[in-house]
Amino acid sequence: MAEKMMVVMSSYLLMTLYNLAKIKKMALRDKIAYEVTVIVSIYLGIEYVGEFGMPILHDIALWLYKDWGHSIVEYLEKYS
Repeated sequence: MAEKMMVVMSSYLLMTLYNLAKIKKMALRDKIAYEVTVIVSIYLGIEYVGEFGMPILHDIALWLYKDWGHSIVEYLEKYS
């Protein structure tokens, strides 16, 4: 677990140092996109280090769109 934590922490440190000057020059829209990406990667990093069995992004998307997807498939099968 310590090795995984070192990998994640060093990755974030290098990413922050590399992007620090660029973030200040970004437009608001780009900053929001960057922050969302970082938040998702932090979530996945915590899951990678801790192996907590938290739902990953695929599971969340499946939970959100499962019923909608089944409705589309039923509609397409009905009119095919």
